[in-house]
Amino acid sequence: MNFLSWLRETSGIKRCVLCHDYSVSDGLCLACTADLLELRTDPSGVCPICAGVSGSGVICGKCQKKPPSFERLWTSVYYMPPVSSMIYAFKHRADLSMLPPLAQVLLAHAPPWLDDIRIDAVLAVPLSKERRLFRGFNQSEGLADAVGKAYGWPVLPHQTVFRRHRTPQSLLKSTERHKNVKNIFVIEKQCVNNRKILLIDDVATTGATLEELSRTLKLAGADAVFCWSLSRPPMKK
Repeated sequence: MNFLSWLRETSGIKRCVLCHDYSVSDGLCLACTADLLELRTDPSGVCPICAGVSGSGVICGKCQKKPPSFERLWTSVYYMPPVSSMIYAFKHRADLSMLPPLAQVLLAHAPPWLDDIRIDAVLAVPLSKERRLFRGFNQSEGLADAVGKAYGWPVLPHQTVFRRHRTPQSLLKSTERHKNVKNIFVIEKQCVNNRKILLIDDVATTGATLEELSRTLKLAGADAVFCWSLSRPPMKK
């Protein structure tokens, strides 16, 4: 916990993490909560499978030609300010005060298909051991815990998946990302066999990591894999 997070916790005064006015719930005031909800994705304009651009919300041509390894991918909001700055502060500055409001934003715009499926377990997209030691935590685990608590689903421990260390996806061009994550995951099979898994991540850009992890989970015996990411960059039509 950095100094700013510590000060908020010990002062006894709950302030909005964005405008520093008095917060109402989970570190956000009513005005900032309303502003964040304006960034919600519109299901009528995205593919129901890969969450890519699609007119009238129908399955896109890419998914019709070659469906991804996961059954569904949903993103709650667009990766734009102030969400992008909140995620950056959480991930790279260890500002843990950002977790409750980010979890609130995630849960406030849940996948429209979530009530129609049975989820057996939630799994945070893992970090490599080296990345986890450098950062001190996995930001997606906090979001996964929030989802598990909200819906009453068990959250799989991070030891369920081993991730080989590679160059961070954020440093690569989109054309390089699929190759970079090829065969980087090793699954503890007994934890996922015959189970429907819900993957949780903070940012989905190309979907390469989610695609590769879903593929590996199914090879390890997972019955189905669904993906829910907090955010994704705005898409060009």
